[in-house]
Amino acid sequence: MAKVVLVGYGQMLYSLIEGIEASNHQILGVFRNDRRFYSKFELFFKDIFNPSKDYTIIKSKKLYDIKGTSVNSQKFYDEIQRLNPDMIIVGSWGEKFRSDILNLLPCVNFHPALLPKNRGANPYFWSIYLNQKVSGLTIHFMNEKFDRGDIILQEAIVIDENETGESLKDKTTRLAKGMVKDFLDLYDKKQIQPIKQNEEFASYEPQLSEREVIIDLTKSKEDVYRHLRALHPWACPYVKIARRYVKIPNFEFLEVDEKNKDKKPYAIIENNRKYFILKGSNFLIKVKK
Repeated sequence: MAKVVLVGYGQMLYSLIEGIEASNHQILGVFRNDRRFYSKFELFFKDIFNPSKDYTIIKSKKLYDIKGTSVNSQKFYDEIQRLNPDMIIVGSWGEKFRSDILNLLPCVNFHPALLPKNRGANPYFWSIYLNQKVSGLTIHFMNEKFDRGDIILQEAIVIDENETGESLKDKTTRLAKGMVKDFLDLYDKKQIQPIKQNEEFASYEPQLSEREVIIDLTKSKEDVYRHLRALHPWACPYVKIARRYVKIPNFEFLEVDEKNKDKKPYAIIENNRKYFILKGSNFLIKVKK
C-alpha cells in the first residue's frame, strides 16, 4: 500500500483524494494552495471565518494539513522528510519543484491534457480555443522542466462541439478519480513502464493574457463561439468598441438580416438599457447588460 502526500487545489485535488481513498492507499497529508498566498497569521483567521473549500475538505476527511509557504520552502522539505511518503502526487499547481525535492522521492503530476501537447497553463482553455478535437489527462513523472517528465498513463477525452472550459475541466477531474487508482495499482505491482515524451509533437501554452480575453468580431461565428466557450469560466470576455472595452457577460447569436448584412464588424445595430447588438463578420451578437 503506497503512502502518499498530495499537493494541489480545486476539483483535481478533490478527485485525487476520493480516488486514493477508494483504492485503500494512505494519504499522509495535503499541502494546499492557501499556504502560498496568506501569511500564517492571515491564514489562521481565514480558516476560522472564511475557510476555503480546499481546507474544508481536508478537515472533513481528517487529513493532515501540511505546513509551509511553498513546495520549495524548507518547512515543506522538513515535513516531507518527517512524513516519509512513497511519493508526492500533484493535482493542479503553479510552482516548479526544486531539485532536492525531485531527487528525494518520486513526484507525479496529473496534467489535464495529452502531453506532450498543451504543456503549460490552463489546457482546458487552450485545447478548445485551438480547435482541438481531443483532450485528456496525463499522469507523468515530474522533473525540473514543466510538464516534460516521462509519461505513466494517459486517457483521452473527446471535446464536444459545445464544450466549455468548465465542462472540460469537470470531465477531466472526474477522470482523475479512476486513473489515480489505476496508477497506484501499477505502483503496488511494480508494473510502471514510463515512456519518454516525443518532442516532435510538443506544444506549450502560456497563462491567459489580455490578448486572449478580447473577442475578434472579424472572425467567423464558429471561431467567436469557440473563443467564448473556451474562456468560460476563466475570464470574462471583452469586445473593443472604438476606444472602449465592453464586457460580454451573456450573449446570443442572431442571424444577419438584409438590412445589416453590408455593415462592417463592430457596428452597433441596437443599444438600449437591457442589451446591445453588434455586427460580426457573418453574424450578429446580442450582449445582455
